[in-house]
Amino acid sequence: MNLSKLQIGIITSSLFLLLTLVVLGLMGYTVPSTKKGETTKSEPKELLTEEIVLAEARNSLDSSQTVWLAELDKEKAQATTTTKEAEVLKLISRTWFEYGNYIVSGYYARKVAELLDTGEAWGIAGTTYGMAYKAAPKNDQKQLAARQAISALERAKVLEPDTLQHALNEGLMYLELSAVDASVMPMKGVKMLQDLDAKYPNNVMVNMTLARLSATRSGDLAKAKPRLEKVLAIAENESVSDEILLEANYFLIDCYKQEKNKEKVLFHYDNTIRLSASMSSMQEQMIRAKQNYINNN
Repeated sequence: MNLSKLQIGIITSSLFLLLTLVVLGLMGYTVPSTKKGETTKSEPKELLTEEIVLAEARNSLDSSQTVWLAELDKEKAQATTTTKEAEVLKLISRTWFEYGNYIVSGYYARKVAELLDTGEAWGIAGTTYGMAYKAAPKNDQKQLAARQAISALERAKVLEPDTLQHALNEGLMYLELSAVDASVMPMKGVKMLQDLDAKYPNNVMVNMTLARLSATRSGDLAKAKPRLEKVLAIAENESVSDEILLEANYFLIDCYKQEKNKEKVLFHYDNTIRLSASMSSMQEQMIRAKQNYINNN
């Protein structure tokens, strides 16, 4: 049974966050190390900017895509109210998302947020940039996306300080940024998440986020286990989505396999089979995995 594959499937099935990214004004050059009149072996590297990303994206469009976006640009220019302009910008963002350019989609999602200036709009911009980070093939694109995501999520937190998801996403994006930018220490993101854990010790989202990190980033199932068990305990008194419960039970299968606790392994297999009833292919996978475990143990 492959942990990362199934977990990705579970998380993907529950994704409601649209994410994409581009820089606000991240422009700059490396400082030349030569004196005036001297030459260098390599030119200073220009940092990736939104202007570069947008230009490259537009150059890659086919004729029908170019015509459609030109129509949308015209419609935006003719908008007579902020609400109408925001609606057109949302459509442009969605169009770029469908074209597979999540950075540009995030850029236009940010334009929507700048117009509406609501926590929800900034949260969508931040999570769209987050998706751009995941999809970006190059480090400079990832850095651009992560920094824009963080900037948007910081604004979302200001406008909606009681919406925990913004703070969680920001902490996670700092962790992601530290993986591609040596100037950002991983502990910055870790500290943000630890602070949330201290403030909201019985929150399902916080516990699941930290459990995922322990299980998938550090491979520390022993550390993930009490958080996963806490999520199931919370679910006895509060409403928790089946997708979260499915994921928690799935991780607990591996936690108890590590402890060689067959009874608990089978218990959590049964839970995953029950909770995946609406996803036939996943349910079949879990039934087969349970039978294989029984056959080999």
